[in-house]
Amino acid sequence: MRWMSLLIISSLIGYTSSNLALGDLLFNSPKFVWTPLEVPCNQSLCEGPLAEIYCHGEILANSWRLGLEKTCPGDKLRIPAKEVLEKYKKLKYPIKKEDFEKFCNECFVQINYLEVVNLTDWRVDAGFIKDIKNAKYRQLAADLYERWERLARQFTSDVFHHSDLYPLVPVKNAFIVPGGRFDVYFYWDTYWIIKGLLVSEMFNTTRGIIDNFSSLVATLGYIPNSGNLQLTRRSQPPLFPHMVWEFTKTTGQYDMKWIESMEMEMKFWEKNRTVNIDGHELFIYRTLSNCPRPENFLGDYNIGMRAPNPSAVWRSISSACESGWDFSSRWMHQNYTGVKFLKNFPKRKNLFEADLSSLHTDRIIPVDLNVIIANNYRYMAYYADHFGRFEKSAIYREKFEKLSESIQSLLWDESKGAWFDYDLSLKKRNLNFYPSNVYPLMIPGKEKYSNKIENYIKSSGVLNFTGGIPSSLPAHSAQQWDFPNVWAPTQHFLIKSFLESNNSFLKQEARRQADSFIETVYNGLFDPIKGLDGGIWEKYDARSPIGVPGTGGEYIVQEGFGWTNGAVLDLIWVFNDEITRQDRSETLKINNAQQAWIVYAAGGFCALVAFIVILKGLIRRKSRQQRDDDEAGARLLGDDDDQDEL
Repeated sequence: MRWMSLLIISSLIGYTSSNLALGDLLFNSPKFVWTPLEVPCNQSLCEGPLAEIYCHGEILANSWRLGLEKTCPGDKLRIPAKEVLEKYKKLKYPIKKEDFEKFCNECFVQINYLEVVNLTDWRVDAGFIKDIKNAKYRQLAADLYERWERLARQFTSDVFHHSDLYPLVPVKNAFIVPGGRFDVYFYWDTYWIIKGLLVSEMFNTTRGIIDNFSSLVATLGYIPNSGNLQLTRRSQPPLFPHMVWEFTKTTGQYDMKWIESMEMEMKFWEKNRTVNIDGHELFIYRTLSNCPRPENFLGDYNIGMRAPNPSAVWRSISSACESGWDFSSRWMHQNYTGVKFLKNFPKRKNLFEADLSSLHTDRIIPVDLNVIIANNYRYMAYYADHFGRFEKSAIYREKFEKLSESIQSLLWDESKGAWFDYDLSLKKRNLNFYPSNVYPLMIPGKEKYSNKIENYIKSSGVLNFTGGIPSSLPAHSAQQWDFPNVWAPTQHFLIKSFLESNNSFLKQEARRQADSFIETVYNGLFDPIKGLDGGIWEKYDARSPIGVPGTGGEYIVQEGFGWTNGAVLDLIWVFNDEITRQDRSETLKINNAQQAWIVYAAGGFCALVAFIVILKGLIRRKSRQQRDDDEAGARLLGDDDDQDEL
């Protein structure tokens, strides 16, 4: 029977090595790994000599399997990458945890690769704050402005001197980090950070950040998700031309190298992220990588291995991260989400995993991505005009017109009166609500659909929430980019879309939504709910304006927070010339006794005024009569004198 026992143990080991969900159940605190993990993928999350250490391969997989992923591989290599791989090959399976830890300690070190930097254009007494009329918003803006100093970073000199030992993509100039666990620069976050920096009149810092991104395009051909090597083979919503144009529009400064960078980045998206349907070329999120993400290797592996095609799931997960909406029901099969998973998987974690297995991001044409790129072409045309590149400008304008027409042809739904993501697998639009459904209003010429958007927004039910517009409706998913969370980027772009309309209701709603979100952020910082520290959060709960942070996702809610700071500063400044409804209501808050007193005082005042008017009338009449009498007397006396002289 001994051979039977050995066979069972061998089978169990083989099964657990390929099915980590069961392995985790049997070995809650694993002390060793038996065999290499088979991962059916062939496109890593990064490239270069460090890729086999940080982005794919046995070192990464085993660090997760042994529960050492937070420290191994570390922030910096102690020895060159080639030597690390050679040293690892000397370990023999089964690998003991203590032996693996010893290897990690010999090869890696935890080290600070960023340092705090003093921004040269940050002032203690920022002038713009004094110009904010609303006292409450002025208080909030002062705190947000102060945070730029706290969130400012630059790479240490050692990163540049030993770049081959760091899993980083360093940039020369200082930048603003989002905050919390997001401790390096991130691509699309930076657009809203720049919006806030421009309000703060920090033009040198802004220019340095734009130069950083321009240099990344010159080196890589695109801008990566972040400065972390593990995230470099995916990008994010390509807002670089928006950043350039916002800076130029505010300062009047142009730079020739920026238009070259904008053109290079758009070529990357045109080559790698387009799809043609019915003669229309549109853009999608579609990363090259098809392996589990290094930042969540074990979770991704489990999800993918339950699917018929694991590498397709991993590509869709990576593509969803590229969208910035990681994760959302937007990218899931609509018949694969909903309450049935609440029944089958009562725990939130299981609902999360089940949802991600249906991702097919790279088969969905998103509204927001195509709106962003359409406006990129428009801004590039403006830039080309400035430098006299009129042929280039004409090309960009033609691309803008074609993409604008394609958005209208494929994504507009006449019966609903809005634009919707198009699912290539199902060959139909996803008619659920997402804030991006109204973003085409930011494209010149689309304002003619404003009245239909008004009807759509009113019927959607999204105006019923006092903390902002939720990320989706109906509430079918537990993902962080779904109901009930509201995020600064989507709230800001939705408000901007409403302002670009020619509809009075939407313009008024833009103001109301700005007030709602600013109030939510203010309360979350200065008047948090009991038991919670005040802070500026990456996301909020749209169901209340009391500043409750949002929930869901692969990590706890983060505080900081770069894009919230920037978006709110911009909204405060955009609406600064108006007195908020709250200020007006506080000014007019009076009780019944005060009302009665005001009525009586007003009546008394009117009576007094009437008496004075009548009295003045009598005095004037008497004076006039006296004056007339005197003049008549003088005339009579004059006649007598004349007669005496004669």
